[in-house]
Amino acid sequence: MVCVPKHYEGGYTMKRMKNVGLVLCGTVLGLALSAPAAQAVESLKAMLSTNRIFVDGQEVQIEAYAIHDNNFMQLRDIGKAVGFNVYWDTNTKTVQIETGKPYTGEAPAKDEAADSVSQQEITTSADDADAMRQDIVDRTNALRKGNSVAALRVNDKLMQAAQVRAEEMAASGVYSHTRPDGRKNTTVTDCPYTGENIHCIADWATQGKTVSEVAMWSWNLSDGHQKNLLNQNYAEIGVGLARGVNDNGDECWYCVQLFLWDGYTVGWVDTPAGK
Repeated sequence: MVCVPKHYEGGYTMKRMKNVGLVLCGTVLGLALSAPAAQAVESLKAMLSTNRIFVDGQEVQIEAYAIHDNNFMQLRDIGKAVGFNVYWDTNTKTVQIETGKPYTGEAPAKDEAADSVSQQEITTSADDADAMRQDIVDRTNALRKGNSVAALRVNDKLMQAAQVRAEEMAASGVYSHTRPDGRKNTTVTDCPYTGENIHCIADWATQGKTVSEVAMWSWNLSDGHQKNLLNQNYAEIGVGLARGVNDNGDECWYCVQLFLWDGYTVGWVDTPAGK
């Protein structure tokens, strides 16, 4: 909702402006509240506002609530009355306001040319997956070097196995250390002495960074994943990347790292498992 300043007996007047300045007001409640905070929340009582609202001298019907001498209205209702568009952008997970366009409540139609370019970029990224996989290996070894841990050797069969894990998650939508058919992740090869890091990165979440940057940054922030990255018992590494869709319907990359304990070998690699 939008918080409009203290109400007046004669009604509240809004003017149509090219640039509309709005203050979004909200209250976020945690799981636990101190006694003073709980009392403050208890005192927040809302009732339908009786103030009349005008736009350029014309009265409009907008449902508003009075809370602590302020009128609260839904942003979309103001957009309809004043004349600007408001919509939810599912890609960026944000509220978008278009001051120069009439209210529709919908996102503007996609530009086919822009959409074509976007699809081309995704295809190019997929073609360059080998470079992305190598970048993850390089970043992993740089992290290990900075922590005085020996570098990992690339193992071709581990690379195949990691790719199998990435592809089966992308194809099934099962983002888990358990394989889509319910087997343990270690069954992707004939050697159980392996470790695994996985990540699912939506395209919108990269924020201008590369997939390898985001994956390594996230893994390094997690204690369990970081232990794999810096485990001195691991000697070899494999990386897999596959395009897919996450639970929210966002296009994404499924990223997998597999680590092999020192002194062990991989003889064969399984095929992707289905549900």
